[in-house]
Amino acid sequence: MRNRRSLKAVSSLALVGVLAVGSVALAGADERMLAPEQSMVATATTPTFSRILWVSASGQDTAEGSESKPFKTVAKALSLVKPGEAIYLKSGTYSERLRLDEKGGSSSRYLTLKAAPGATPVFKGGTGSRTPMLDVRGAYWRIEGLTFDAAGDKAFVAFWRGAGAHHGILRACTLKNGTEGAGVYVAQQAQDVLIEGNSISHFRRSGADSHGVCVQTNARNVIVRANDIHHNSGDGVQCLSAEGGATEAGTPFDNLLVEDNDLHENQENGVDIKTCTRVTLRGNRIWGHRRTSSSAGEGVVVHLSASDVTLEDNEVRDNGRGIQIGGVRVGAPPARVVLRRNRVFNGYGADGNDGSGIRVDTATDVKVLHNTVWNMPNYGLIVGNGESGPSKDVQVRNNILGACTSALVRAGTSRQNMSFEGNLYTSLKGAAVLRNHNSFMGLSAWRSATGWDARALEKPPAFVTPLAVDFWLTSVSPALDTGVSTGEAYCGKGPDIGARESDCP
Repeated sequence: MRNRRSLKAVSSLALVGVLAVGSVALAGADERMLAPEQSMVATATTPTFSRILWVSASGQDTAEGSESKPFKTVAKALSLVKPGEAIYLKSGTYSERLRLDEKGGSSSRYLTLKAAPGATPVFKGGTGSRTPMLDVRGAYWRIEGLTFDAAGDKAFVAFWRGAGAHHGILRACTLKNGTEGAGVYVAQQAQDVLIEGNSISHFRRSGADSHGVCVQTNARNVIVRANDIHHNSGDGVQCLSAEGGATEAGTPFDNLLVEDNDLHENQENGVDIKTCTRVTLRGNRIWGHRRTSSSAGEGVVVHLSASDVTLEDNEVRDNGRGIQIGGVRVGAPPARVVLRRNRVFNGYGADGNDGSGIRVDTATDVKVLHNTVWNMPNYGLIVGNGESGPSKDVQVRNNILGACTSALVRAGTSRQNMSFEGNLYTSLKGAAVLRNHNSFMGLSAWRSATGWDARALEKPPAFVTPLAVDFWLTSVSPALDTGVSTGEAYCGKGPDIGARESDCP
């Protein structure tokens, strides 16, 4: 039996101790990015602290701050904590709003605020205050294991802001129930922030966006990793631009990694990338988004003037539209976008949702490589239908497109320098159907009309477990080793067609 290990584990996607964001690889200890513990490979050791200050809702601020004689307020502990020290919170409900100012921390001496071992401290809003529950303005703050319940307050839960707010960590926390524009917000030149392992949900505004995580102009270097982000009235994650509603003008947000998250059932999109630069979405599971008056219910949308964006190894299912490149436009269209090894399947086409898989509208230099698009109630791939300009310099290589209700591909007239090669098409209900302009045709006529897909196949892909939709290939699959060279890493005699690469050690 063929080895079905993911190519991600053996190719250039497997980075040990190095963070690859956009087109730049940054060592974990690089001062431009994150501290060593925030690299791709997490450290297994528990941090040690030079001193621990204890807080309990039943304590006294006149006490010594020990475990047996804790302070009552976090504010008291914050006034005393020093770099390398920690504040431990015991179980209980706290009503304080926390402001974390500059205290002289460093990469080897973080300032830590966390739940005590086994404790469940909860910060509760509901007072009508608009002050952020966690207002981070200093460097090297680490917050872990806390619950923040805004209880309807129109306030951000966690807000990194200002040039002094850098190298921050928000880990293993629960954030919920706010009515401001986002749960977590990074803005005003803040940078180098890790948002990891949190539950972020139910940030809702009637008739308006409220995102799980939002980053915006003038800020940079943020990782959003391994979070569960859901049931927000905006997007799971949004990278915001000045023309898209950011609160300040300036340079685009730069360098965002969104990795290994569950992004689901938000009112708009799983991820919305506006005019931001160097963005990577990798290994996320994105589902359950539906069309609204302000969104097509995309799993991922990349539009306005986003540039240098990579979407790879994501699972995008049960959305009103899978992945959209281009759309809303003010200045230049999206440019230098790579869609690689994504699995887009089981789209939702009822209730006004179009149910298409991948759509490339007005955009420049887009590579659609090694994706599997399956069981869409509309087209598998739409390209060249942009209303505000052509799809330019688009390459479609080594994709599996199958079991779609409409034609597998729709190629419109608004296109320049487009090419298809090495793809596998299958309808499961007779001959594959492709659409060129307004003409529906089989593969042979498609080749004649376009000059594309000389090495394309029209065969069932022979997945190992078709009902499980993991899309691994059997040993007799026609997609094994038969793709065209794209410069991507592969295992075996040649690249496989589709999102899964077999024969890896």
